[in-house]
Amino acid sequence: MTESSGFSRKRLYLNLDGKSKILLSWPILSAGLFVLVLVVLSLFLIFEHLLVYYQPEEKKFLIGIILMVPVYAIESVIVSLSPC
Repeated sequence: MTESSGFSRKRLYLNLDGKSKILLSWPILSAGLFVLVLVVLSLFLIFEHLLVYYQPEEKKFLIGIILMVPVYAIESVIVSLSPC
C-alpha cells in the first residue's frame, strides 16, 4: 500500500476516567494554548484595574466585562473536549 500524504497524522488520546477517551488533535491543543495565554492576560488586566480602583461604579462593570472573555474561552475549550 502507498501513503497518500507525506506526513502521518498522530493523535493523542486523553483517558480521563478509564472509560472514555478524548481525542486531542492540533486544533484542541492550540485552542488550549491560546486560552491559557488569554487567561493570564485577562488576569493581569483585572489586576491592573484593581490597582487603580478610584471610581468603583465604573470599575466593577469593566472588571465584569473583562471576566466574560476568559469564562467564555474556558467554556469553549471544555465543550470542544466533550465527545459528540
